[in-house]
Amino acid sequence: MTTATAGLNLVEDPWILVVDRTAKVELLSIREVLHRAPELSGIVGEVPTQSFAILRLLLAILRRSVAARTGSAVDVWSQLWELDALPTGEIETYLDDHRARFELFDPVAPFFQVAGLKAAGDAVGALDKLIADVPNGAKYFTTRAGRHLQQIDFAEAARWLVHAHGFDPSGIKTGATGDPRVKNNKGYPIGVGFAGALGGVFLEGATLRETLLLNLVLLDINGQRYRLDDIPAWERDPDGPRVRDNPQPTGPADLATWQSRRIRLVATDNQVTGVVLCNGDPLEPFNQHLLEPMSGWRYSEIQTKKAGGQTRHYPRTHDPERSLWRGMSSMLDDLASAPTAGNGITAGVVHWAQHLVVDDVLDPAHPVRLHAVGMHYINQQSVVGEVVDDTIGFRVGLLSNTTLRSIAARAVDSADKAVSALTALVANLTRAAGGDPDGPRTRAREEGYFALEAPFRRWLAGLDPRSDAFDDEYRTWHGIVRSIIDQHAADALGAAGKPAWVGREIDNRWLDSGVAQLIYRTQLRNAVPGAFEPTDDDGDRR
Repeated sequence: MTTATAGLNLVEDPWILVVDRTAKVELLSIREVLHRAPELSGIVGEVPTQSFAILRLLLAILRRSVAARTGSAVDVWSQLWELDALPTGEIETYLDDHRARFELFDPVAPFFQVAGLKAAGDAVGALDKLIADVPNGAKYFTTRAGRHLQQIDFAEAARWLVHAHGFDPSGIKTGATGDPRVKNNKGYPIGVGFAGALGGVFLEGATLRETLLLNLVLLDINGQRYRLDDIPAWERDPDGPRVRDNPQPTGPADLATWQSRRIRLVATDNQVTGVVLCNGDPLEPFNQHLLEPMSGWRYSEIQTKKAGGQTRHYPRTHDPERSLWRGMSSMLDDLASAPTAGNGITAGVVHWAQHLVVDDVLDPAHPVRLHAVGMHYINQQSVVGEVVDDTIGFRVGLLSNTTLRSIAARAVDSADKAVSALTALVANLTRAAGGDPDGPRTRAREEGYFALEAPFRRWLAGLDPRSDAFDDEYRTWHGIVRSIIDQHAADALGAAGKPAWVGREIDNRWLDSGVAQLIYRTQLRNAVPGAFEPTDDDGDRR
């Protein structure tokens, strides 16, 4: 098996999957994607994390293309936003200058790979080591299930190559010849790819052009410019099999292209048939919040103590069991807090958008979507468990309007309390009937949140920062919540039957359907007081 001589240049040849504004999927080169960004809706891929990894690569190119622009960060961004397209002249110049480093099978500096990388015995791994939707040895959540993955074309290989550096699981890797870290021909775990450690977030606009610019963050969360030596991997000398000397990230472009692995694709004339995938540059994810804008961050008191008092902020990873809208409250609270010890830190892309609105560069009424994407790993992070992919839309002025932020956060809190009232009712009805409340309570919680999700998304998207009727909007939400949760409560009461109506004594107190309903009504009133008249004690008003 030989390395291909004919190949693929990522700048010139199509490899990125995109969807245009008519929902048509196309395969384009980097140059074409950036040129046609105003007419494209976004990037797609085999898995959502692949799209995220490619978006980060394109952002690194855009960031470096405009690096020579002078003026304040806000002025530079404003000039870009006012254009009808991306700055194609600067992008073309940059791509022409670095085109040679984007050859997928260059004999000296293949893109995102190590030329001549070998494992002991010159072993070559199967493609399921590269492809995230085929977990190695556990093909359980893939459209490829039941198919033998013998080969893929160059374009797909390029997409998975970019993805592997960002999201490859941890675990024992093939030991690279020439890497002093290798023991017994094995590379021992150094952690997941850097992007895999993040709770990835980005802002989406109506077009790919808007999305790229909304995530082109030019100031860190402290309002400082990024370092001038923040460069992507292709502007450095090609890597060898061993780790770089003291690799320390310099900024967003460096982190977006961080070489977490050492890789060599093995190919025939027109297909990739195997991969050598070894450990690359390790990177601890904590305290990268000044350099990495595409994740939120949580303060870890335990790790701070272990570090002798040195403050430790870790990426706020996504919970696969919790929808994005339910986390809005903590994100908005973090946005209002100083990025210091004890506080969470909102993603830099969100801080930057807030800054642009405050500086009158971005229209507060401009619609955006907050997109969360990430990987959840299992088995000591050695296997992909689940992929998180969720969005929520709102007008960008929400981020800068203190009153609106408070109302949105309180709306989530009121929904939480209303669902808690529902689950308490279901649990009490089950106890009154002599049953075990755990299962019914869990189901009621899931059903309650599911029922509120779509209404909340519609309500949030309709909030207008230019309005002065925020209190009315908040009461409207309370009414929506009461109507939905009351219906679920009525269903639960109807299904409880005679045993719950008769009731029984529990912990020296009598519990039956009537008592459970009174408790529920009190808790619901506390959760959504705006849905009740001051004298509405019988619960009849809707």
